[in-house]
Amino acid sequence: MNTTILYIDPASTSALLYILVALVATIVFSLRGFFYKIRNLVMGKGFVNSKDFEHVDIIFYSEGRQYWPVFLPVIRSLEKLGVPCAYLTSDKDDPGLEYRSEQVASKYLGNLTMTSVYLNRLKAKFVGMTTPQLDVMMLKRSKNVLHYGHIVHAPIDVFTYRKFAFDYYDAVFCSGPHQVEGIRKLEEKRHTKKKLLLETGLTYYDIMVDEVKQMPVPEKKSPVVLVAPTWKEYSIVNRFGAGFFERLLEDTAYDIILRPHPQSYVSFPGLMRDIEDRLKDEPRVTIDRNQLGTASMAKSDIMISDLSGVFWDYAFLYSKPVLLLKTAFDSIEGFEGSELDHEMWEMRERGRLGREFDEDDIENIGTIIDEMLAHPPTMQLEELKKESVYNFGKAGEVAARQILNIVHES
Repeated sequence: MNTTILYIDPASTSALLYILVALVATIVFSLRGFFYKIRNLVMGKGFVNSKDFEHVDIIFYSEGRQYWPVFLPVIRSLEKLGVPCAYLTSDKDDPGLEYRSEQVASKYLGNLTMTSVYLNRLKAKFVGMTTPQLDVMMLKRSKNVLHYGHIVHAPIDVFTYRKFAFDYYDAVFCSGPHQVEGIRKLEEKRHTKKKLLLETGLTYYDIMVDEVKQMPVPEKKSPVVLVAPTWKEYSIVNRFGAGFFERLLEDTAYDIILRPHPQSYVSFPGLMRDIEDRLKDEPRVTIDRNQLGTASMAKSDIMISDLSGVFWDYAFLYSKPVLLLKTAFDSIEGFEGSELDHEMWEMRERGRLGREFDEDDIENIGTIIDEMLAHPPTMQLEELKKESVYNFGKAGEVAARQILNIVHES
């Protein structure tokens, strides 16, 4: 009697398990989407029907309230032109839901699953989003949308975006030439179709420029140093702790504002408690934990930072010098930068914001600050801004016209 023994090698077993897990995940996701569809059809909300925005060609989608300042200048510009649009958000507290205009409709979509199903059924000539990795993560392209545009909301290079951040967009509304350069190189490397790369600028700068103009000149007795670090392990607070601020107090007669990154209190609570305890009785130190940092930026005369992106806003909006800790960038595996061979724009140009320092310079930190305040690189900052940011202060108007051109050509 012949006996056949079925043998499956370990590699095949792993492959089968992987396929099984993927299949189960797909089924679960589909069932969840079906459940939300039925529930919301019964409740009368949350899903596209034949009358949802039927006369609107232009739709914007936002992940949350923090992106409303990115969309607002564009929406206002379309409104002035008499062009209707719709604003969709996954955040029930998004201020965009409170925006009142006959030209602008808004809708709260719900959680990410509900959002993904809704957007997948969307119909429009143009959909603008700040969300990267369209068609890579949960948010997929709708077959009834003619054109998808990514609206950039930071002056940074494309290096630090997750892989395939822009690949499945039809257009990218770029903030500056360095983004155009990076995206074009990725297209060449991946042999993907060339996208429409638009010279737009940063739309949220439109709002911030107006805020800066309207701010009263703050009263102060002495120069103010603003320390605004990132939260990572290589940041100023993580590398030097409270000793850095004690040295600043010892070497200067200036007031100091510490504006920690909110994530520092989550990732390093013990360190932040130690810093606050050691500085709490020092009258020349203020710790700013407000949601917006505009007041501290307006009041200060110089910023000390590391790799926090806030220093670009500080330099471009307030034209004030920045002192930056020399910091190596983290691993770029899994990010777009892993496929680019040129130097990241932030690292290439950061020296033009003022000056860099390292650990050995801390004992002379007071002298360095004195020199920078006495000889600020004002012209250099203005040149860098013109080179790096398209349409400074009027990007919303430009974006609106660019979107209309896309719609008319669709």
